[in-house]
Amino acid sequence: MAALLLFSLSACEETAHNEEMELDLDAIAQTLCASGYFSGEMAMMDPGSVPELLLLDGDRVEASTADLVDARYYGVTVGSSANQFILLEGTDAKAADRLEEALKTYAEDQRTGFEMYFPEQAARFENFILERNGKYLLFAIGEDREALSGLCHQLISGAAENRN
Repeated sequence: MAALLLFSLSACEETAHNEEMELDLDAIAQTLCASGYFSGEMAMMDPGSVPELLLLDGDRVEASTADLVDARYYGVTVGSSANQFILLEGTDAKAADRLEEALKTYAEDQRTGFEMYFPEQAARFENFILERNGKYLLFAIGEDREALSGLCHQLISGAAENRN
């Protein structure tokens, strides 16, 4: 019973740490852009377009613009490629829960949109990367999914910032 209590307390401490952790979205975005895991030139899209992109304040998702503190959205600007990433900072963990569901809805909508004209790209939306740390979320689709997933996990955990 003591071991269970100790485990519960350490889990609570980790959750609190994740809530307090601050991540540099621009540094994460720069690392992802330079990673080589995205084919084509990655460009930052208007962060103000993220609420509309994720259908925030609409009927299909519970998330709202009030849940979102900051965002970065990068995609390939030339050609028809699913390669992209979205970084989100929610107001808190509950807001991040809602934003996570909005990202899943977004992925399904994108898959459906790509299906008719670019089925090979549509399939990539079925196996997207979604990493989360407290109030931060990272959604990504790129080349070499396994390696990109590892990098995303490292970046969202703050491990890359802690090594500097």
